[in-house]
This record gives sequence, structure tokens and C-alpha cells, in this order.
Amino acid sequence: MAYIAQLKHLIQNELIPDVEDHIDDIFESIASQKDATPQERAQLEDMQALRDEYKELLAEIQSGDIDEEEAEQLYTELTSMREGEDEEEDDLYDDEEDEDEDDYDEFDIDAEDDQY
Repeated sequence: MAYIAQLKHLIQNELIPDVEDHIDDIFESIASQKDATPQERAQLEDMQALRDEYKELLAEIQSGDIDEEEAEQLYTELTSMREGEDEEEDDLYDDEEDEDEDDYDEFDIDAEDDQY
């Protein structure tokens, strides 16, 4: 029963609120621009579908349709996906500062390369 409880907590207290926060951010962006871009519409639809999937999964847990083994697999998969998202966000911030520098490294010409 441990993984079922952990999975339920993860979905109720972390995943659904995070997705709903993201949905709210998209709505705020749309409201400030007075219109949604196609990219924002697609992202909004994706986030709403994800939220609905989490709610369906939560309903399955509450009805007892998910056993401990399946709960363990789902919990492991969801936490690893979530950790992967955090790492991707960190990478975005780390790489931005070095972006201009790294793009031109292959074009740097040393004084020894006067053969051109």
C-alpha cells in the first residue's frame, strides 16, 4: 500500500497543482496579449489534457483499480520524468550565458593557422 499512497500524494499534491499553475500562467499570458498564439493554444491544450490524465489516474487509485505493483511502476516513471524536467530547466539557464561564446569556437583562428 506504500506506493499507492505515495502515488496518490504525488498526483494530488504535486503534479496536478504544478500543471494547474502552468495553465494559469498560460491564461495570464494570453490575457495580457489579448489573444493566444497557436503555440500557446497548443501548450494550453496539452496541459489541460495532462491534468485530465492525472485526474483519471487519481480516480483509478481511489477506486482500487491500481495495484501496488502498478503504482510502483507509475510512481517511478512519474518521478523520473519530473526529475528530468527539472534538469532540463537547469540546463537551459546554464547554457544561455555561454551560448554566444560556444557557437564561434570552431571559427576561431590561431596565429599558427596563417595558411589561409
